[in-house]
Amino acid sequence: MPQPARRQVAALLGVAALLAACGPATPTDSASESIQPSAAALPSPSIGKVVAAPGSSSTIYAPNPAALVVAIDPGHGGCLDWGVPDPLERGAAFSEKAMTLAIGLELKRLLEAQRVTVVMTRQTDEALAGDDYPDLGCHGPPFRDVNGDGETGFDPEGKTRTHDELQARIDLVNLARADLLVSIHINSVTENGVVVEIALTETYYTDETPWGVSATQHLAQQVQDGVVAALEPVANYERQDRGISATNFFIVAPPLFVTTPERPDPVKQPTRGALMPAVLTEVGSITLAAEQDLLLSPEGQAAAAQGIATALESYFADRPLAVRYDALVPGGEAGDAPTVVEGSGPPFWAAGISLAELSAGFPLRLTNTGTEPWPDDLRLIAGPAASSEPYLRQEPDALVTLGIAIPPLAPGESVVLLVRMDVPAGEREMLWMSLATGAGSLSDLGSAPLQLAIEGQ
Repeated sequence: MPQPARRQVAALLGVAALLAACGPATPTDSASESIQPSAAALPSPSIGKVVAAPGSSSTIYAPNPAALVVAIDPGHGGCLDWGVPDPLERGAAFSEKAMTLAIGLELKRLLEAQRVTVVMTRQTDEALAGDDYPDLGCHGPPFRDVNGDGETGFDPEGKTRTHDELQARIDLVNLARADLLVSIHINSVTENGVVVEIALTETYYTDETPWGVSATQHLAQQVQDGVVAALEPVANYERQDRGISATNFFIVAPPLFVTTPERPDPVKQPTRGALMPAVLTEVGSITLAAEQDLLLSPEGQAAAAQGIATALESYFADRPLAVRYDALVPGGEAGDAPTVVEGSGPPFWAAGISLAELSAGFPLRLTNTGTEPWPDDLRLIAGPAASSEPYLRQEPDALVTLGIAIPPLAPGESVVLLVRMDVPAGEREMLWMSLATGAGSLSDLGSAPLQLAIEGQ
């Protein structure tokens, strides 16, 4: 999909929805002997039929582990971004980017062994937003303006390239509708420009989203505690637990909607922030040689990954209300990494749906990914907004309630609804869709909304 030109907001003339639903089925036993496939991996059920949670022996969300989507971001990567350089000067293989990738891939293996769906921002030493800088021997893809600030390339401080790269990773995760994002890093500790030989773990998050305090802070603490506990037994040196901090590092920060004297530069934060809880964990510190060696070893990498996996197990065991949306149209299922779009702008765009598909009705699968049965006042809400961006960075001003009764699904259960809309032909708009209760939208709890690009005829 080429980058669209900015368009005017078109009126939504009519919205109608159709649902036939039966009562919830009895869940299967979640203590089965072997891990079973989840409903998310099965053929689409009949419209309106509640599908019981498949159950499993998984330690992570036993009712339906594959319905969860975890995004893993191995920090840095590509020819131009080593992260923290190797302080012992042994080369790129000993730098931060190599360690974060190894830990990320091990975490992926652990989660997939528990049938959790995993989305990686990178699985090799690559960059999503370009890596072409011959002066430094880098001959990768051309740079892309992902955050829309009109600038591309590798500037002396590296910020332009870094911000475009991080925006691309955030976009990928948002469009995959991950339940959470964990960005893995290795710290470099300095004081007044002098390297401090110390080993520590610390984790960062933002408290400036609606779900920041209720969900992300809790996730950050779980990750911090999990990594500290996992590394202590394998480290033969003293380590520090630096705790968690609400700090708006780019990968976890919300969009900067209004600049202030304290925050005058809007591109210091992402154009489109993560639409789910996101944390950045500095699992260790490269500036202590013993810590660097540990995190370069299979034993240390396995420990760090296991610490994060244990944290996620605890987090998902204490998340009462959550939802997964799957639009059963090409590219509309959660957990699917979006296809790269050619061009010089953002590489990832929301899946499209035609006016004909909307008029005929499209199947939408809802899955309860929380630990409590859904309340009986849930309703499906939706609203369009014109946008030149790949997707909407915030909820539209006007959302309407669709006339659909939502079954009170038990944890892990799913149902497919047929959603039919009458939308006038026009230019590209984005459709935002979410569940809401009397207390507010589930988007405000950190469940990433469904977004589809409405394509005119």
